[in-house]
Amino acid sequence: MRTDLIDPLLEPVPAAWDELAVGTGAPVFWHAAPLVVAAWTAQTPPVMAVVTDGARPVALFHGRFQGPADFRRFHRPGTVPPLGVLECRLAPASVAGHRFAADLDATARAEAVAAFERAVRQRFRVVAFCYRHVESDAVAAVRGRGRRVLSVSPDTVLTTEWSSVEDYLRSLPPKWRSQLKKIRATVAADPRVHRAVVDEVPVAQAARLVNLVRSRHQRRGLVRAPIPEQYFALLNADPATSFATYSDSRGLLALSTLHDNGDDVRMSYWGNRDRTEGGLPNLYFDHYVDVVAHTLALGRRTLYPGKGMTQIKQRFGARAEPNHLVIGR
Repeated sequence: MRTDLIDPLLEPVPAAWDELAVGTGAPVFWHAAPLVVAAWTAQTPPVMAVVTDGARPVALFHGRFQGPADFRRFHRPGTVPPLGVLECRLAPASVAGHRFAADLDATARAEAVAAFERAVRQRFRVVAFCYRHVESDAVAAVRGRGRRVLSVSPDTVLTTEWSSVEDYLRSLPPKWRSQLKKIRATVAADPRVHRAVVDEVPVAQAARLVNLVRSRHQRRGLVRAPIPEQYFALLNADPATSFATYSDSRGLLALSTLHDNGDDVRMSYWGNRDRTEGGLPNLYFDHYVDVVAHTLALGRRTLYPGKGMTQIKQRFGARAEPNHLVIGR
């Protein structure tokens, strides 16, 4: 297997990237254009890699080379820390940074990972590799000799086994069903609020609300670059992406980004206006039912609500799926 290692700030991303991303049903945040836009906000060197077997792309990898750097500044193209850790994850989305062709078996996946790591070692002085958000079936491919496998916050999955939203609500525990109905009634009774699932959102407002939520949840001492407005313009342009929104006379109150690949729906970015600016409480919980309704209307079998707030999502009927961090030389 052969690896093309790409610096998206200096080199064009080959067409094979989108060929495999689209072919595997990856959401738009896996496509080259938004990843290149996001790369210009990187604080460390961004890395993209296409692994091919003959002429066929079989694996994609995305990450950043984390070494000594001033995290208050954007990465300067062409500069590389003297040594560091290759963190493999998809940025700015918090999902795994590897993608394999659907028909690759365990041996071929491990070969693709080995080919990627060889290419990285040729370009960078690597202390270790760190694979984040690794699902159980991919652990063997990235494990390597002597690497540690740590359980981290799980993913969540909701199987849509109902014919209607009413059936879904009836499936919930009585206490939580009652709370959820109260929340929905309160939001519905507010004449200022309009809810809708739409194909496009105001780009500047969406970027601001999502970045506001990201800034609220970043760790103390961590400087995180905002997601640029152009990134959301690309989400708007994607026919497989829609948005569950709340708005009032001033514009967006909240939004959730939804990606449909024909088999399932995935939630990615959530943003909402701060209460000091007229934001409303409990919109996240209310919108979850709208997303379930949207998934049922599309006829999709699965909803992936994403990481975080696992216990709350389990109350919504989702199940937790193990997730791992794999690190080592």
